[in-house]
Amino acid sequence: MIRVLGVERALRGLAKFGEDAVKHVEKMLAAAAVECMERARENAPVRTGRLRESITVSRHGKLAYVVEASAPYAGYVEFGTSRQRPRRYMQTALLQTLQTLRRQL
Repeated sequence: MIRVLGVERALRGLAKFGEDAVKHVEKMLAAAAVECMERARENAPVRTGRLRESITVSRHGKLAYVVEASAPYAGYVEFGTSRQRPRRYMQTALLQTLQTLRRQL
């Protein structure tokens, strides 16, 4: 018979490490979501300021965040129309934030 001592202690340690890792990821994602919102606001073209002010971040679940622009014309600005070129304020903000997040990981 083989006996392994300390397994329970090791499992408790691993469980705590897992919880700590999840908490760390939660903090990183929250900071990244706020950063993305701020960058999108910086990148958004300003005529009246309505688009910029409509960009918000909200939490959806434990590890999910949504950065969105609620101005009715936000999609037209981001993706363009037949008369207006796209101004990728949100996509640019996301790509910039992902680069920062990759460096942190």
